[in-house]
Amino acid sequence: MEQTLVGKQDQIENAKNIIGWYTLVATATGAVPVPASSVAIVANNGFLIAHISSLFSKDIEWEHVIGSMGVAGTLNMAGRAVFVEAGKALAWGTGFVWALAGLSAVGAATAGLQTYIIGLITIEIAQKQGKPLTSGEAKDLISYAKKTYKDFLGEMKGKDLEDPGEPVNV
Repeated sequence: MEQTLVGKQDQIENAKNIIGWYTLVATATGAVPVPASSVAIVANNGFLIAHISSLFSKDIEWEHVIGSMGVAGTLNMAGRAVFVEAGKALAWGTGFVWALAGLSAVGAATAGLQTYIIGLITIEIAQKQGKPLTSGEAKDLISYAKKTYKDFLGEMKGKDLEDPGEPVNV
């Protein structure tokens, strides 16, 4: 029994490091002041889900992750992404390049937090054998992510994280 708990803790620690790597990549990508960089973040999050699925040997569907976030959470994330992308395009189009710094900061924070939330939800779904979270579980997890995001980011910046490579098919 103890071996199982130790193995599970190692698995969760590895998953958190994977989330850390992808969160830092998303944060950097979100800071790029070029319109349409959100497409790269969506791909990044798809690879994050695939890596955690592979680590836990569970087939976790993108739809289950998004469904666990709920309609309101998904629309909020999509709305923020659209706002940031529109702001970047407007700043480029109007010549107000000074606005790009502020939009880059908002884009970085939004992308990083979204990736962190998606990673935590994916771990929980893996632990539930691939089943989506209930709305209460998702709400609690999203609240937890918002409270712990800055500390998590600081911890991950202090680690020497490596690219997790190609996910193994489950």
